[in-house]
Amino acid sequence: MNKSIIPFVLIYILCISIAWGSPWRSIEQLPAVITEKDNLSVLEHLKNLSSDQFTGRKFASQGSVESQAYLVSALKALSIPAFNNQYHHNFKQSGLFQSKQGTNIIAYIQGTHQKDEYIVLTAHYDHLGTKRNKVYNGADDNASGTAALLLYAKLLKKSPLKYSVILLFTDGEEVDLLGAKAFIAQQSKILSKIKLNINLDMIAGSKKTKKLHFLKKDLSQILSTQKLEALTQLQNHFKTNSSVNLTPGFRRVKSVGSNVNRANWLMASDHGVFSKAGIPFIYFGVGTHKNYHSEFDNYANINQNFYLAAINIIFQQLVYIDNAMYEGAIPD
Repeated sequence: MNKSIIPFVLIYILCISIAWGSPWRSIEQLPAVITEKDNLSVLEHLKNLSSDQFTGRKFASQGSVESQAYLVSALKALSIPAFNNQYHHNFKQSGLFQSKQGTNIIAYIQGTHQKDEYIVLTAHYDHLGTKRNKVYNGADDNASGTAALLLYAKLLKKSPLKYSVILLFTDGEEVDLLGAKAFIAQQSKILSKIKLNINLDMIAGSKKTKKLHFLKKDLSQILSTQKLEALTQLQNHFKTNSSVNLTPGFRRVKSVGSNVNRANWLMASDHGVFSKAGIPFIYFGVGTHKNYHSEFDNYANINQNFYLAAINIIFQQLVYIDNAMYEGAIPD
């Protein structure tokens, strides 16, 4: 983050605290400020994950195995605990002649109050591999979301939320959302305790990206009318007072080679699987662009300033929702 933004963030949050009765009632309760050092760290993760070293992170490939090792190493370096005592959660993709193994990487940060209820943060780390001897590095799709989750892990380790957080790095999103489906199937015992899914899929865009889109569904299950209206006001503020121009919904535009633009955005990424399971979600993404699913989706072509602003405002919304849910759970 540009250092000049930090005072604005603090003043802004204090203002909404007064105007809306926000859960943040003192400086001590403000969300962690993302520092310049954090920004350098998240960009380094994004650059590494989208390098040729991982050969496009294709599902069930050696590049995928190496990217899993990278994620686990980063989580261990931050002292982030594994979920259910293991980082690797395997699943099978059954085929006509052979089956392939996919692997979700899952970490966990215990909440300070609602320890047995969860917010699940998701980002898929897989991409398309190589085609015609060209590496499809997937910097925006989705090294951007994956790197953001590593940063959030660092921030939340230092200042945990009230609800416990599951950090789910999914595999096989590009193959019919396999990783998210596996998580839902494997964690059936805790589904009723999952309050919210926040999914990050393509949040760095291209050089010309100007809007961060979001979708939200069923938040009325976890937020009171007053808190939901306050969240909407916060999101409206970010639409006109942030460099990412936070925008609800997606415009349906058909373009050559872009099936996603013709798809149902509510089901276009991992959040759709959570929604089918009855779990409220917010999805953040830039939508398709000229580098989407091409060899040009590399680190050099992302919008760095946009990305750093995006991860900041997404984190602010996460902290707001965590506090707002907790306030709503307390009897008057």
